[in-house]
Amino acid sequence: MPVTSATIGMKATFSIGDGVDGGSTTYTKVGFEITTITSPGMTRETIDVTHLDSEDDAREYIAGLLDTDPATIAFNYNASATDALYAAMLAGKGDFRITFPNGVKMDFSGIAQSWKPGDPSTTTMAGEFTVKPSGIPTLTAAS
Repeated sequence: MPVTSATIGMKATFSIGDGVDGGSTTYTKVGFEITTITSPGMTRETIDVTHLDSEDDAREYIAGLLDTDPATIAFNYNASATDALYAAMLAGKGDFRITFPNGVKMDFSGIAQSWKPGDPSTTTMAGEFTVKPSGIPTLTAAS
């Protein structure tokens, strides 16, 4: 019977850098209890270059530009006057890091798109923060 190498996301973290545009040297872990992290994925545009002499009457494509999907974190909100996510939203852009449970780091610069604090209710005050990466995220091996 094969043994899987699958893991769960426990102990993954989301951090904010001390700089912008990839200039961060220090990253500080977000102080809220993170419940989920949606990592930024990538897609590549396809450009239709079909012409009247295309073989087999089939469409032809060339590779276009890469685009990144937004990264979103959900968290248990605990109101704070020093909310780092709120500060990142006001700053507009920054450097961000996702550290996976095995220690691999994904760093990216991005534009803060949304910050939603948790709503006071009879259940958990669940907040959400979304950032749109600018450029390609980099992966760094665990140290």
